[in-house]
Amino acid sequence: MAKIIIDYVIPDRIVREEMGNRKMPLPPMSISLLRAMTPPSLRGYDLIARCHDEHTMGPYDVRAQQPDIVAVSALTTAARRAYAILTEAGETLSWQSRRIRSLIGGIHATALPLEAIHHADGVVRGETPPVLLEAALEWCIEQIEEEGSERRVFEHAPNARMETLERRPIPDRSWYDPKRYLLPNTLQTSVGCPFDCSFCSVTYEYGMKQRHTDYDDLEKEIAQLPRRLTAIIDDNFLPNPRGEHAKRVCQMLRHHRIPWVTELTALTLFRNWRELVPLFSRSYCVGIYMGIESITAKLAKSTSLQNYIDLIRCIHDHGMGVLGAFVFGVHDDEGPGVFEETVEWAKKAKLDYAQFSINTPEPGARDYEHAVRNNLITDWNWEHYDAEHPVRRFANITQEQMYQGLRNAYKWFYGLSSLKERMLGQFGDFLKGSSTCEDRSEFWWKRLKTMALHTSVGLYLRGTANGYSRRGDVEAYQAGIDPEPNPLVLEQFGPESVEGQYDARTRMRELRGELSRRTAQILKGRFPLTITGLQGQAPAIPPSPSAVPTE
Repeated sequence: MAKIIIDYVIPDRIVREEMGNRKMPLPPMSISLLRAMTPPSLRGYDLIARCHDEHTMGPYDVRAQQPDIVAVSALTTAARRAYAILTEAGETLSWQSRRIRSLIGGIHATALPLEAIHHADGVVRGETPPVLLEAALEWCIEQIEEEGSERRVFEHAPNARMETLERRPIPDRSWYDPKRYLLPNTLQTSVGCPFDCSFCSVTYEYGMKQRHTDYDDLEKEIAQLPRRLTAIIDDNFLPNPRGEHAKRVCQMLRHHRIPWVTELTALTLFRNWRELVPLFSRSYCVGIYMGIESITAKLAKSTSLQNYIDLIRCIHDHGMGVLGAFVFGVHDDEGPGVFEETVEWAKKAKLDYAQFSINTPEPGARDYEHAVRNNLITDWNWEHYDAEHPVRRFANITQEQMYQGLRNAYKWFYGLSSLKERMLGQFGDFLKGSSTCEDRSEFWWKRLKTMALHTSVGLYLRGTANGYSRRGDVEAYQAGIDPEPNPLVLEQFGPESVEGQYDARTRMRELRGELSRRTAQILKGRFPLTITGLQGQAPAIPPSPSAVPTE
């Protein structure tokens, strides 16, 4: 049988960060899922799926690989590199001497389809269940057979009332070398988040309702994981204080004795900490990435900052580490003093680690649409949309102050004096914690796992802090700014464009039946649209007869 070669690619930036000997934090889940979902055959062809992560495997060379189809999954920071790969693919012949077909997916292409479709043959928006992937691949094969030149957008309309994700296979992790990643074990148990923060794109892509993996499938996946530290990469592992889903997953992890870390918000955990913190501890949790966001009064999130300090102490008492995540520039009342105030509070709270970010209006978030429509964007270089560079104006902090303040925060928190201060405080919590656990041997087993996590994460974040100190040159940063507005973005958000494109509630209504109409409006009627979902695969929607033809 003839074969079709498909390359799934995770692009890096064009201007790559010098990593030294540091590992990447996590392997990409997206292409592991795509590889597993790729059907063995389609339209009489055997399908061969290959994966490439540029962060650990180096630049992808489409001319050397010569696939039939190249499918790129890109974050906003890697959009320029993704487009370069797709452009080169369009100029290259496959191993069968036929034009390579290209697809692009990920949050950037989902949020800005008008830009993405100018670089790829097909754009896959939103989540990609097996039925949508098969539809996109089948279309690519048809285009190869017919030597077509059509461009098309693909989208899936999941049943928004369902609590479970559509069935999918266990991710195929066989393609990557675990030694290249800090935490090679990753597990996605759910998608979606109810908080709908204006600076976050999660709710636009996955909705405001948590939808979990089928529990039978999840049990099988956990059983296959190596018994080493695993990162749960859900958008929000604990979307509500009751934590029914988290409790179910904890049972599985405890049964298989899998040590794990996860991400959640401080407010949600605080509202039920008496039940959930001991439960996490008994289930071999060794660390929590906890969203605190801001210590300003407006974002104390209905609870006092002292309550957060008490929560962190409780987590330490139960043998777990805490990484606190902060975002600068969330509120207009923040001034230049916010950086030092935040670091001092983080040290007072005895956080093991801290992550500091700049409020970045990323495509897919309501803040981005607001910033574009109100002329707040000052930098259109996608590689700067990494929460490390100020790309918009702020009310009371200049962009130079924001850029340098972030770097100072890392230096202050991870400096030797701060490290000594925090470690001395944590040592008391370390000894105290052994008296709060019912199973003393289990406590020390978990402490050893936590110490191993601290060593690896600490080296990574210390390297990040050192990297910031080396890259603290404001003039060098300013030289990389692209002040010219992106015309395709301006077109998508022009005067006659659809309002509230990134509103999660509007999108939920779209997913219940209005998807084709609204997506067609965003695309200006220029490109045909294929939708899969509620009633199975829907027929393709042709472009408007009055559409402007594409190149």
